[in-house]
Amino acid sequence: MKITNELLLKQMSAIQKGGNNVTLRDDNARAFVMDAVATSATLAKIPVYFAKSGTGSIDKLGVKKRTLKKHQGTNTKADGTDIKEEGTVSFTLVPLYLDTWIENSNTFYTAQTRGQDVRQALLSLMQQQYAADLQDLSFNGDTSSSDAFLKLNDGYIAMAKKEAVVKSVSEALPDIQSLTLLTGKFEDKYINSSFKWFMSRATNLIYVAEVQNRETNLGDTTIVGGILTNISGYDVEVVDGMENDVILFTPFENLTTVAGLDVTLTTAAADSVSVAKQATYHFMMNDNDFVIRETKMLGYVGVKEATTPPADKQKKKDKKAKHDEIAGDENESNTVH
Repeated sequence: MKITNELLLKQMSAIQKGGNNVTLRDDNARAFVMDAVATSATLAKIPVYFAKSGTGSIDKLGVKKRTLKKHQGTNTKADGTDIKEEGTVSFTLVPLYLDTWIENSNTFYTAQTRGQDVRQALLSLMQQQYAADLQDLSFNGDTSSSDAFLKLNDGYIAMAKKEAVVKSVSEALPDIQSLTLLTGKFEDKYINSSFKWFMSRATNLIYVAEVQNRETNLGDTTIVGGILTNISGYDVEVVDGMENDVILFTPFENLTTVAGLDVTLTTAAADSVSVAKQATYHFMMNDNDFVIRETKMLGYVGVKEATTPPADKQKKKDKKAKHDEIAGDENESNTVH
């Protein structure tokens, strides 16, 4: 069916008149979430686990090595070998919602340019915003933060700070050679070629500058289109919106987004407010959590929080004491005897 302006106006009128309120469950909820995360560059590569309840656990990531045995013919014992890594990691879903006003003109433009009907256009806009926020929260979330958004849930960075087995925290980001040495600190069974360096675009540019300022090319990095894409044989993933001066070293498979199997979608019927705004009001809710499946496959690189050096503190203290002494002398000289 050809999407015409007349058809779009008719569809918009129907939505505004009756509104819409549905709860997507099971396969429909799964499809909605997967379509949403597919619009995000990094989140689309991170596994999604769909939970049937608000709390639960996921098997840890990893496969045991050295499990082969010699066959003994009829004397072979069928005792079996559990190839899964023992243990689980728990999750607790957090109810998250998105409510927004979408201008009618924006809806029409999206529908026309994509050849979608109005409901599809509105759904696409909601999914894009949901995915962008979810990726932001998945990496930068921190329940100890004073920011209302970030404190919603702990993300991968906050968890890595506490739980990563391999850590490097210093006054400044380490150089490329130091990052290479970091890869050697993992137990052999926990590191493989699927590991990635996760960093922000600004952090990536710091290492681009380091490579460009070298007198000779050491062959341990690759720059494509002005972006550092490989360090010491491991690909680099530039994460949009990720906190600066932080690097995570781990496979995509070790980071998991947990989503509930209920997605609530509501579009409010037209009223005086929506008429005045020339927009429609939309509400979406889904439960989410973020987990790291194996901390022994996780590396964290960070920069120490800036603190006032002891010497500077002493200088400030001496300066204040001198200031108080001068002020005291002035007060004494101004006293009438």
